[in-house]
Amino acid sequence: MSEVKPSEEWSTERKWKATGRTRCWYMAELERAVYNRFGEEGLEVIKQVWRKGAENFFLRGMKSFNIEGNDAKAFVSYFKIAQEIMGYKMEIVEASEKKAILRYHTCHFFEKPDLIAARLCSEGHFEFEKRAAELLNPKLKVRFEKLRSAGDPYCEMVVELE
Repeated sequence: MSEVKPSEEWSTERKWKATGRTRCWYMAELERAVYNRFGEEGLEVIKQVWRKGAENFFLRGMKSFNIEGNDAKAFVSYFKIAQEIMGYKMEIVEASEKKAILRYHTCHFFEKPDLIAARLCSEGHFEFEKRAAELLNPKLKVRFEKLRSAGDPYCEMVVELE
């Protein structure tokens, strides 16, 4: 039987992977509780939390991952790296300067699809990606064409440079 290293010896990436699912479940339950208690006002708060997160972390993350550029390909490159560190399975389906498509094959937020989960994703926590696009290049537009929380087999983010 192999011995498990104490967490203080783990790399940052290993720690993120080890705690990612629980962290996301907690956030999902918190989002659902805020929405159930406060409705539209709660959804607006959730949106602002994710937008502020992008403001605090996205550009720093681009720099720390050594990703240069401000086009669609650079944008999805960040999310592929960042999300895989957290244990997500990602796939870049298309990547050019003008258009990129990224698929999230796993999601630790809402594992069972329902209408509230789909709304919390599309109008709530995907504000991180939308705000990140604004920060990187105001001409980048992000939309989600598929959502696991709505019953699709994956989330699909389409990024286009106008």
